Amino acid sequence: MNNEIELTKEVFAQFGRAYCQSEVLHRGLCIVYALATFDKAENITGPRVEEKLAFSFALTLGQVIEKSKGIFPENIEQQLVFALVKRNYIAHQFWFERNYLMFDEKGLLELRQELIELTNLFENLDNNITEFFKPIRKSFGLSDEVIQESYKKLLAGEQDEPIISQRPPKKQERITKVWNIKTADNLITQIFESDDGYLWQFCDVGLGWSRFEKPATDWVINENIQKYLPANINPRPSGTSWNYEFNLAKGAVLWVKPGKREKSYTWGIEITRRS
Repeated sequence: MNNEIELTKEVFAQFGRAYCQSEVLHRGLCIVYALATFDKAENITGPRVEEKLAFSFALTLGQVIEKSKGIFPENIEQQLVFALVKRNYIAHQFWFERNYLMFDEKGLLELRQELIELTNLFENLDNNITEFFKPIRKSFGLSDEVIQESYKKLLAGEQDEPIISQRPPKKQERITKVWNIKTADNLITQIFESDDGYLWQFCDVGLGWSRFEKPATDWVINENIQKYLPANINPRPSGTSWNYEFNLAKGAVLWVKPGKREKSYTWGIEITRRS
């Protein structure tokens, strides 16, 4: 009897491990999806990464697997589909279908072994994805040393400045103000305010999240752009990474292009002639 009690505890504990490992797989896949959808390291900004992470973390495992198609080789894609079936099984069907095995030692041993195999399935696939993504991660400047240093800071209680969670950009945003602000490395960046008070900044595909909740007293209005506001714009216009245009008021076009220096951009205003 005592052996069955201990086995029962082990089964519940192993169920927790299996489910937890499926969540580790899910979370890791979300991170890979967010980073792998950048064209190259030069296109990455911190707020844009966090915007992508917020989007991917809101996806179910099935949704992020679907959106990740084309990132991984066929063998990993097949493993992900199989893992999704098993994850849904353990989340929704396991106890309903297998609880009759809880009442004797033989059944408990069978349940424990099944859960161990599921744990290994999720863990091994997570490791495979990590290994596949390692060269891409390193090309973005995220070496093993950088990852380890981040873990050390996290364990020591040091955290980066948190992003201000925003809504996704609408198909059309009404931009009312734009500021020049100085960044920590003494560069000037532009912050745009929409009519509902959200603050945005340039990213690889248009306007993306910023780290600000409200304007600061030392921000300076960008007069060159402000004269063509308010304007209704498409915040995610067609174009390539860091190469796109916004149509402002009075026939003005705000263009953004890659800068001459690495990880920089340039912008300007052109006035279109109307017949």
